[in-house]
Amino acid sequence: MNIRDFKREKCDIVLRHSCEICGKEEIISGEEGFNRGWDYPPKMALYGVISPRICGDCDIKETLWWELVSKKTPVEQLCERHMQTMKRITSEPGSILPV
Repeated sequence: MNIRDFKREKCDIVLRHSCEICGKEEIISGEEGFNRGWDYPPKMALYGVISPRICGDCDIKETLWWELVSKKTPVEQLCERHMQTMKRITSEPGSILPV
């Protein structure tokens, strides 16, 4: 299997997409999520790496990533919502597999 086939196969995996801003959830493939505007692995991010996890309707400026990178908030000063998002992201892909 070449790398192109591997990436395509990974996008067919069904994942729980959870918007860290509005709380919207969808259980869809990575490809479908990308087509619906989600910023989510494997098309828009890497599993386990802090980056936005949002639906197509929400703004990046309220994300954990924005808080850490743009506002430079220390981890120990993050709100509970951001701490939960960090826990979910750092536990991927297991934390976003449908139950």
